[in-house]
Amino acid sequence: MPIVLSPAIAEALRNWDIPSLAEPDEGEIASRCLAVSELPLERRPAPAFALAFDGSNQEVEAKAGYPSIRVGFFQIAGVYLDIPRFLSASNDGLLDVRELERAQVTQTVNSVLPGSNVFVGGASGSGSLRIELERAFTSSRITDFGPPFSLADALLTIHGAPGSPVSSIKLSKCPVCGSAGIGEGNYVGIGESYCNGPLCGSPLYVTDVLRIYEEFAEDSSNVLTLTRAMNIAERLLLVSYLDGFYRTSRKSLSNGLFITDGPLAVYGPIAPMKSRLASYWEQLCAGLDREDLAPPLLVGIEKTGRFVDHAHAIRQAIPPGHVMVLDTPYVNRHIVNQAEDHFYGKDEFYGRRFFYRTNTGEILVVTVPRVPGGPPYEKPVSDGAYGFASQPSELWESYPTLRATLESLDSLQTRLYPDAVIPVALAHSASSLPLGTGRSVLTLLAQQNLGMPQDSVSVSRFQFTRPRA
Repeated sequence: MPIVLSPAIAEALRNWDIPSLAEPDEGEIASRCLAVSELPLERRPAPAFALAFDGSNQEVEAKAGYPSIRVGFFQIAGVYLDIPRFLSASNDGLLDVRELERAQVTQTVNSVLPGSNVFVGGASGSGSLRIELERAFTSSRITDFGPPFSLADALLTIHGAPGSPVSSIKLSKCPVCGSAGIGEGNYVGIGESYCNGPLCGSPLYVTDVLRIYEEFAEDSSNVLTLTRAMNIAERLLLVSYLDGFYRTSRKSLSNGLFITDGPLAVYGPIAPMKSRLASYWEQLCAGLDREDLAPPLLVGIEKTGRFVDHAHAIRQAIPPGHVMVLDTPYVNRHIVNQAEDHFYGKDEFYGRRFFYRTNTGEILVVTVPRVPGGPPYEKPVSDGAYGFASQPSELWESYPTLRATLESLDSLQTRLYPDAVIPVALAHSASSLPLGTGRSVLTLLAQQNLGMPQDSVSVSRFQFTRPRA
């Protein structure tokens, strides 16, 4: 093929670098590592339970041969794991799988969103997405702590305080006319509101504050939009459980280990929610401290991405049982390829990344929030000697929950897949929308309920009953 023989292409490829996979400087790594046993030891109860959250999504073509007609599905799951019961499931060297089953409880939330060329009641494509996103977030509820508590309730809560959601949120702009409204502006809560901007009057929804509609594509794939919705839904499901424990059993909250799949961060149009999540965490810690209670353990664990790649590239330079702090100049120089004074992480993160080499030699990329609060990343400041001064966000003392978190993760490892932690593996299993046959099932589900012709291969194998209104 001509492309294979092209000298220009070969030359371009030879000129490229991959900073995150470069040979590690062992001295530079060693200076940033500390044995977990030497981390500050916080007086706190051992975790009695873990709650892990994960999600998956798929976009399917609702009509064969018409790739512009698309529907998106996402599913998130929270898995509760009774840690003492789980760890005692081994008897005389044998694993009692029935006891393992009793040690866990699973909660799943699933939803469907319109993609390109699918509309709701005459609304535009992005308008249809807004309508259905609001429906999904108000109808997705948990009842573990009494009255139903929806993802929309969680969204209102992070704009308020633990146990005290606000009734409405001010929108920075109307999704339709782009105005901030007149007078006091546009406020949205659960239930339909209307823009008071000049000559507008368009319906507004509480989920408009997420601005997910901004990335909607009218005639192509919306996997990115679907992923944004899934990611914030995961975070809000976590908040639903944090707030449920805070309202009903704060002592139990202190005994919990809460794990999210992926870093403690939000990206794209929903990035402003970072400050809301950080503020909620800070108020949660302060409320527990007033009652002399320790904060819960909160951690994000990544399975893929350039930080995971770099962690694997340098894993042999980190001794087992040691954790490495990733100061901002190191991140800029070795992972994201930015100037050393680049302000990494300021817009998206409410926790800071660390590399942890477990006692069994596995490598984990974890994100942990500061306690009692504060920015996890700060702009590097020169120390006047061709280096950078350590910032408060880079000091071990800013993360008093780090030791207990890592020691807990050490006890919950599994070889189900590389660098796996049992609660995350269980949440991944519960939330997974499988490829292959699973995709065929979702395609048929969309076809049947949209009144589309159905694929003959699938019709004989799967049938769905339309639920009553």
